[in-house]
Amino acid sequence: MNEIVQASTAEEARTRADRIRTGMRVLAEWQTDVITAYAARDWEALGYETWDAYLDGEYGEHRVRLPRDQRREIVAGMSAAGMSSRAIGAAVGTSYATVQRDIEATDTNVSVGESRMVLSLDGRERPAVQAQPEPEVVDAEIVDESARPEPPKQKRRPLPEAFTDAGRDLTRAAERLARLTEDDRFAKNRETTHHQVPELLGALEHTTRLVTAMNLPAAEASEEARRWWATSLHKISDALADVANSIQKEQ
Repeated sequence: MNEIVQASTAEEARTRADRIRTGMRVLAEWQTDVITAYAARDWEALGYETWDAYLDGEYGEHRVRLPRDQRREIVAGMSAAGMSSRAIGAAVGTSYATVQRDIEATDTNVSVGESRMVLSLDGRERPAVQAQPEPEVVDAEIVDESARPEPPKQKRRPLPEAFTDAGRDLTRAAERLARLTEDDRFAKNRETTHHQVPELLGALEHTTRLVTAMNLPAAEASEEARRWWATSLHKISDALADVANSIQKEQ
């Protein structure tokens, strides 16, 4: 690594994980956050045993799948930052051998595994492992991905525990944002918050999917709790509808 990165706190790792998840549309920013997450060992701060388990637990179906040209550019940047080929492959959703070929295709001055140094999962810098030559095949990209057996699944955190932690993180983040609206400077700086609308609406959309998936009508709960759920959901729905209607009237 060219730069020493201090190990993350749980809050720093959670903030970065949220930014990676919501910012995957902006590849440059996503790449920077993933590199830092690896260097700062975010998986340890969030209670995961391995880098792969962190990627599975935090991003799951959101894991990126990049076209070859884009992937090679991202892989080259991660490799230059010192990430190992296996860690890169797990992050971009491809195999170790494909990452090695991407590095070879973009690094014309240095042979892979000779002088390139990588940061291993134990936090030490080591020479990159030399890729073993593979027999020539037709359409290597397709053969490599389809013929290789599925890697063993990493141990994941118990879902109730992960769900509880994620819910608490969401609540704390929402409360911090709500408190900012009560700041005496908010009215003067309101216009500077509008660029965050896509991310905030994305968070609302994810929360809506979550509430739907929880199947609250079938939940075992008291009548009082169910009335409170329904009242709160109607209140939120009405407030959002008012904002949407006001926006349409201004057009």
